[in-house]
Amino acid sequence: MQLAENYQNLLKKNLLKHRDLYARLLFLRQVKPEAFCSAGVIRNLIWSVLHDQHYELSQTEIDVIFYDAEDPSGFEQRYLAEILKQKFPENDWDVVNQAWVHQWYTTENGASIQPLQSIQHALSLWPETATAVAVRLLENNELEIIAPLGLDDLFELKLRWNNALVSHHVFMQRMEEKQFLRRWKKLRLL
Repeated sequence: MQLAENYQNLLKKNLLKHRDLYARLLFLRQVKPEAFCSAGVIRNLIWSVLHDQHYELSQTEIDVIFYDAEDPSGFEQRYLAEILKQKFPENDWDVVNQAWVHQWYTTENGASIQPLQSIQHALSLWPETATAVAVRLLENNELEIIAPLGLDDLFELKLRWNNALVSHHVFMQRMEEKQFLRRWKKLRLL
C-alpha cells in the first residue's frame, strides 16, 4: 500500500511540474472537466524522467479519454478534439469517448468487443500495464489518477503485456513500432 501511494505521489509531482503538460491539463479541465489525459503522454514523461531525459511535449500525440453514454453521435468527441487542436496545434490529439469504442474497435480476429462500462474498465483492457493510466486535474488542483493495473510497472520500468484484450503478438508489434526498448534502455520486457 505504501509503495502504491509513493508512486501516486511521484506521478503527481512529475505531472504538475511539467509546465506544458500542466497547461494542457488545466485547459482540458476548463473545457471538459470529466476528460482525462492518458496513455503515452504519461508513460513517456515518466520513463523520460527515470532516464534523465528531457521530455518535449510539442509534436507529441496526446490521448484524451472520457465516458459519455449520452453521445452516440460522437459530437462531443469531435468538438473536444477540435478545440484542443486549436489551442495546442503543436500536438496531435486522439480524443475517444470510451462509451462507444465497441462500435468501431475489433480484435485482431475481427470480433467485436462488449461495450465498455467506465474509464476504469477501458484502461483495464489496454495492451501494456504501464500505459493503462489516466489523469485529470480537479477543481482543487489535485490530480485524479485512474490506474486499474497499478503504477508499479510504470515506475519500475517494466514492459508487461496485459492479456485482457490483445494477443501477445499484438503486444510485441507495439513494442517494435513504438521502439520502447531503443528509446529507454533501462526498460525490461517481461
